Amino acid sequence: MMKFGFVADGVVKMLVAVALCIFLPAAESFLLAPRWLAIAAIVLLFLSGATEISYGARKGQKSYVKYLAIFDSLWVVSTIAAVIVALVGSPAAGYIWFGFTGLGSLGIAVIFTTGANGPDFAEDEHSDGASATRD
Repeated sequence: MMKFGFVADGVVKMLVAVALCIFLPAAESFLLAPRWLAIAAIVLLFLSGATEISYGARKGQKSYVKYLAIFDSLWVVSTIAAVIVALVGSPAAGYIWFGFTGLGSLGIAVIFTTGANGPDFAEDEHSDGASATRD
């Protein structure tokens, strides 16, 4: 059941990224965000979702759920903050929301790629020690 949660969260992130692509002009104008920041955040969000799906299909360990919970919780907080700032009329709203979305997505992708799916360096150290004694 845990693997399904990772896959479902990844699919939701990818769907949000696709929806943002469709409604990009509206999101940019409401949040007063520069286009380069919006596009970068959308691409990183999409890739983060793909990474979560890949991780969920391969491992889906319970210990990595905390990273998703932290990201999703902070995403809600940044959304609320960005909407409040946007209603005031400040261009900082776009930097708050798209900035967190991009950097947070990058962080999630790095955690699930290098930390979870990455190579086990402990095995390399054991094999290097054995090859050094043979030389």
